[in-house]
Amino acid sequence: MVRILLTNTNCSWNAGSAAQVISTVETINEYIKDANFVLISDNIPELDNRHCREYGVKAVGPTRKNPFSKHAYTLKLLASINSLTRSGTWAILKRIGIHANRLIDTKVLKEYNTSDLIIDLSGDSFSDYGNYSIFSILSILIGLSFGKKIALYSQSIGPFRRISVPLVKLCLNKSNLIVIREVETENILKKIGVNFTHTYLAPEIAFLLKSAPPEKTSEIFQKEGISKSNRPLIGLGTNIFVHNGLKSGNESDVILMANIADFLVEKIGAQVILVPHVIIPAQYNFEDDRFLSQKIFQRIKNKDNVRLIKGDYSAVELKGIIGQCDLFIGTRMHSNIASTSMYIPTVALSWSHKYHGIMRMLGQEEYCCDFRIATFDDITQKIYAAWQNKSEIREELILRVPGIKKSAFKTGELIKNLVN
Repeated sequence: MVRILLTNTNCSWNAGSAAQVISTVETINEYIKDANFVLISDNIPELDNRHCREYGVKAVGPTRKNPFSKHAYTLKLLASINSLTRSGTWAILKRIGIHANRLIDTKVLKEYNTSDLIIDLSGDSFSDYGNYSIFSILSILIGLSFGKKIALYSQSIGPFRRISVPLVKLCLNKSNLIVIREVETENILKKIGVNFTHTYLAPEIAFLLKSAPPEKTSEIFQKEGISKSNRPLIGLGTNIFVHNGLKSGNESDVILMANIADFLVEKIGAQVILVPHVIIPAQYNFEDDRFLSQKIFQRIKNKDNVRLIKGDYSAVELKGIIGQCDLFIGTRMHSNIASTSMYIPTVALSWSHKYHGIMRMLGQEEYCCDFRIATFDDITQKIYAAWQNKSEIREELILRVPGIKKSAFKTGELIKNLVN
């Protein structure tokens, strides 16, 4: 049995991360028949376990009263530093013949110690832009202290602050495999001096995520009060991360999204659905994409033709919802991956280099614009152009996506070779 440890990810509240986990596990299972997967859950191990179980993945991690509280980041950081201190001390003592196994007698460190391979699924969080690379650095250093093989899989990495670069470079050069998903990451890694002998460029693994069947999607639509009509159905994805990152006191981003929804109703005659991609259980009292959808909805004039997705749905179910759309406008990259993988014409509202790189791979870079600087006219011009050219876009996606999926699937062979 090959024991594979998945780190810096979740399989529950963030549908993008869940899409990566599910696609990674299903792909590797095709190449390694006796693979056993464990996921280190830094947020909600109970919730991750519930979602992971279906795919044969066990989630372990510390149980916290509220993993999304204002103190959660500090607690997570302290726990990671403690784990590195324990594993590092254990490794040093082991070299001089002292076996201090009590140092690594925790649920998380036991999984590191017994794994054959660690797969880091940071997605885009191994970066100092909008994220904190320290968590990826610490988990890789823990793996290195145990002498484990380490793969960074299907990632957009960087950019980094100057102070982080020495540790980032150390972690990347000591890793055994790096699979990146767009060219700009390649440029960033070359700039900081990463060794490219073990680095590969390949499409995002989440292109392989399966969609919920039509009957399940119909059931969700009925529950949410969405009915297919003569009006085109257009999905508008929300992103609480961008909203909080902008820190706009006048809520200009909320107003912009509301105006886009009204534009879709008035100029295209659409029925609009606001689609969340991060859904956090209500008991944690934390703002998620549904919270932002509510704020946007309050500002929309044409409320009769706009619906909100209010329920708690899995990545597979959300992909099924998106797949019913005639056009999709996404502020989360994995929601755009869900739409384009099903040949839905898509406009990506970006905040990082990952959007442009992935849309370029699809031949759709002209339908990507930077949400932070784009005006209402910039965005609506792209949306209207995408609507006018929807048949051509769909044909282009039908041509490209099968090859992209095939290339993404082939990365499983890199993992198999690394294990062997």
